[in-house]
Formats: sequence, C-alpha cells, structure tokens
Amino acid sequence: MKFLDLLSAIPKLFDWYFSIDVLKRIQMNYIMLLIIILSYTYYSHQNYVENINVLSARIDTINNSRSKEQEKYTAKLEYYTDKFNGLLFLLIEQKKELKEIKEEK
Repeated sequence: MKFLDLLSAIPKLFDWYFSIDVLKRIQMNYIMLLIIILSYTYYSHQNYVENINVLSARIDTINNSRSKEQEKYTAKLEYYTDKFNGLLFLLIEQKKELKEIKEEK
C-alpha cells in the first residue's frame, strides 16, 4: 500500500516543481547536479580506495612468495657454490700433486 501511495505522490511532486519560478527551478537543478556529482565522486573514490587496497594485498602476497622463492634459490645456490668450490679445491690439490709426481720423475 505504501508503494501505491508513493506512486500517487509523484504527479504532485511534478505539479509542485513546475509551480516554482523558473529561476528557483534552475537553482534547484544546479543544486541537484552538484549533489549528484559529489555523491558520484565520493562513491567512486570509495571504489578506488577499495581497489587500491585489494591490489596492494595482491602485490604483497606476490612479493612474499617471491621472497620465499628467492630464499630457497639463494640457499641452493650457496650449497652448490660450496660444492663447486670444494671440487675446485680438490682439483687444484690434484694438479699440485701431479706436478710434484712429474718433478720427481
């Protein structure tokens, strides 16, 4: 029933609007436009802030996963570097021993 009352009030609103002076109507139109623009800007800014927050959270998640992967890679790199250096040290020792053996002969 309230909805029907609202519908019946719409023609009365238009009658009131057109009974106002032209200058007052123009002023009211400008005020309504300002209200619409300000409300649109406010809600647009809210959506912008929400999108920025979501994007920041995604970037933080990606950065965290990349840092974990980088730590794993660095640990493996250090391990294999130590192995390589150990083998290189053994090769240098063997080369010295070969030189000593050749010099003895």
